[in-house]
Amino acid sequence: MVIASEPARLLIVDDNKINRMILSRTLEQQNHIVETATDGKEGLEKIRTGSFDLVLLDIEMPEMNGFEVLEACLKDVELRQIPIIMTSAMDELDAVVKCVELGAEDYLTKPVNPILLRARVNASLEKKTFT
Repeated sequence: MVIASEPARLLIVDDNKINRMILSRTLEQQNHIVETATDGKEGLEKIRTGSFDLVLLDIEMPEMNGFEVLEACLKDVELRQIPIIMTSAMDELDAVVKCVELGAEDYLTKPVNPILLRARVNASLEKKTFT
């Protein structure tokens, strides 16, 4: 397993408190610096004002859904460089395809397997350092 030499700054955007806690705990155990947002609107504000290496973004949220946040990020020249991994309880091919077509880095189905989460986050961070 490849672990980044410096901790990455990650943002978790999910309206479910338990999901935010589980994802945060898993990623903090890898020494990443984790911030959270409770909905898409707050998430987009934090993405615009923060300096994140990667974003984990839920699809189904109030205020602004994950698809809308993803589209807004990809329209912004500075924000489109941030890898975004979509998360959702939806295990539907249509949702996965839409995420990929919109430009998401990856897609994880909830409940997220911690081993798979670590692997996908590390792979995305490694890929980002080489681009």
